[in-house]
Order: sequence, then C-alpha cells, then structure tokens
Amino acid sequence: MQQFNKKDIITYQGKDFDVREGSGERNFILFNHRVLYIEDINPDEIVLKEKYQAKMLYAGAEATVLACVKDGDNIVYLELVGHEDMVKSITSVIMQGRIKMNEHYLSYTEGYFNVHRGGTRRMLRQMENGYAHAICYHSPSVSDTNFSCLLGSDDDDILGSFKTWLNQTNPLPYPPELVEDLLGNLALKGKVEELDCYGPIKGIKMDKHLGDNEYEAFQEIILETAWEKGVANRYVPPIVEETKQKATLPKSPLLYPHQVQAIYDKLAIMPKTYELDAISPKPVGVKLFNSSMTAYVVEADKGGVDDEREGLQTQTFGYFYNEGYQEGEWGYINVDELIECGFEMDLYFENQYIDGGGNIVEKAAA
Repeated sequence: MQQFNKKDIITYQGKDFDVREGSGERNFILFNHRVLYIEDINPDEIVLKEKYQAKMLYAGAEATVLACVKDGDNIVYLELVGHEDMVKSITSVIMQGRIKMNEHYLSYTEGYFNVHRGGTRRMLRQMENGYAHAICYHSPSVSDTNFSCLLGSDDDDILGSFKTWLNQTNPLPYPPELVEDLLGNLALKGKVEELDCYGPIKGIKMDKHLGDNEYEAFQEIILETAWEKGVANRYVPPIVEETKQKATLPKSPLLYPHQVQAIYDKLAIMPKTYELDAISPKPVGVKLFNSSMTAYVVEADKGGVDDEREGLQTQTFGYFYNEGYQEGEWGYINVDELIECGFEMDLYFENQYIDGGGNIVEKAAA
C-alpha cells in the first residue's frame, strides 16, 4: 500500500484532502466531518496529488528540507536542496550562528528552531541546472570521539553509530554481542534520548554524564546487561590494584575525560620543575587557552612517592598571558583550575619556543 505522510494532499472520491497525523501514528483525513483513517480506505481509490516537503525560507530565498535533526530547539543536522544561490544564502546565515540577518529572519515550515551560536559547518555540492545540495551540521553532533549525538538512516545505522561511539569514547570493556541490549538498557535508564527528526533520518543523544566518576555509572549498566543476558561469567572487568588513591581528573565544562587525560599525558613527558632554568628560549610543552587568556607551560611537576595521590601533574611552570590587558608574566600554573574554568589545549601548537619576554619564537632562534 502506498504510504502517505502528514500534510500530503491526496485526492479521494474527487475531492482533495490534507493528510493529518493521529494517535498511534495512524494518519487520517476529515471526510464528511468525520475521521477516516488512511489504512481503512481502498488504496485504489486514493491518488497522491501533492507530496508535502518542508521548506527553509530567508529573504525570498527558498530551499527544500530533505532532512533535519534538532537537539531541543537547536538544529544539529540540516540537509537542503534548491537553487544554488538560494541554498547558499540560507546556509550562509546558519553557518554564522544566526536566525536573523539584515532585518530578515530564517523560517522553517516545520516550526520553531534555533541554531548554535558558534555556527555550523557546511558541505555544498553543485548539481545540474543551477541546483545545489547542502548539508549543515554542528560539529559536536556527528558520531565520533568527542561527540554525543549519533545519526543514521535507520535503526541499524544508529546501532552502528553507537558501536563507533563505544569503540572510540568508552574506556571500559563490554560484551560486543550485547551492544543492542546495552543501548536499550541505556535508553531505559534515561541515558539515551531520541532527537527530533524530520525526513529519512534518525538520531539519538548520549548523556555526557556517562563519563563522570571514571565511567562508574556506565560500568554498572554494562555489568547489569551482562547479568541479564547470562554472560557475566564470560565478562569480568579487569581489577586494578592500587596502593594509594589515584588522582581523579578535573571536570571540564567543555572537554570529555579522554581529552582532559590527553593534556596530562603531554605534561607527563615534559621537563620537571627547574630543569629549564638555564635554558632560553624554553620549549613549550603544552599551550592552554580560553577566549581571553593563554598559558604556555614549559615545566611540569612530576610529584613524588610521598604524595597522597598520584597520576596528575597539577603544578606547572610557564608564561600566563592576558589577552584583554595584553600583558603576561612567568609563574606557577594550576592546570586543574584552568581545566575546570574551561581552558582547552591547542592541538596544533607544536615545536614552539618562548623567550623571557613571553614572545613565541621558532626553534631556529634557539
């Protein structure tokens, strides 16, 4: 039987009707002032007159929405097709993190929406006859190491995205044959939420708090799933003997635990405190930054055997620069506090040196 979606226009007994969505995903039309479900009509008597397609509009420009995924009100994935100039006009506004520009508003025929203020990325492909196909996506919304929103065309795709998420972000062992059951258990416990989707696409959002307390809550769900399915005897997480309390990672408002750990991994191989006293300019081991301040770390305290906790290098030494006041100074830097205040690590800052005045110089200058 031919499928009809809500807002499609069909012809039945010589008259046109808007298809409406009823309870239990049963679509219907109002025929002679009464509800008539589509599934109760002889399919040979129905003709599709106009298939409904959502539109994105801006200042006279119009593009057809092929797919859209929203996390709350924010669009995290949008797929458009239309005249190239119109598609570019609409997506250019979205890429800037706006819904209004030059006194004109973006509008979406499926209802209210917003876009991330940080903007989105765009993939644009030219088609024949002056048309273009575009995909806009907010970068923390694609299944990968740092992200929480998983997308797919169907349940199998979503399951595949979840497997990728597990392999790239989850440091815990898990029973591979129970991935689908594990996803279901996470959903039952409110750790997975369905996203608002339009078009041939599905999306779920993973709870970022699954990584809290070194994945303790996540491990409990994994164990519970293993017990439920009778494979706990084949699945025993490794037990790590600890002779002293291990330092826990500081909580960052922006970074995942494995990203925070990457900062300390770099600090662990840097020179110890005072080792670079006689060297100038000094090699920068880690650059940490936020919107207004930058810390260039050159030495990291490795701690000692008498420390109450082990595993992190909290105290470091380097140059701290305030962008607002355009001044800086050398001194001790508490990495824990910077991470908790939203500092990030510059992943592309490599093989750089800093002189006594806080100037970044090339290695050759050394």
